[in-house]
Amino acid sequence: MNDHTAAAHNPIKIDADRCVKCVLCDWICPGDLIYKDENEKTTLPVVRYPDECWYCGLCQSICPTDAITVVFPEKMLHNQTDVATLLGKVVK
Repeated sequence: MNDHTAAAHNPIKIDADRCVKCVLCDWICPGDLIYKDENEKTTLPVVRYPDECWYCGLCQSICPTDAITVVFPEKMLHNQTDVATLLGKVVK
């Protein structure tokens, strides 16, 4: 058995210099994987469940200072698998 486990890809990169800690990313995330204590104005949002990200981009689109970038993993960008294989056989 291999004891080495790969760290989860973190798809949400938050620029600490640009983030104004407004809580909008926490509020809009449909997967509830971003957490930001709205009463704490000195801390950055935390990506609690990076492996559950849907890559929808809502957090990036709502950010008023463009502090969030959604980063797709290489295997998603250059996927060579055809759609029929990904979805499985369609039963009529």
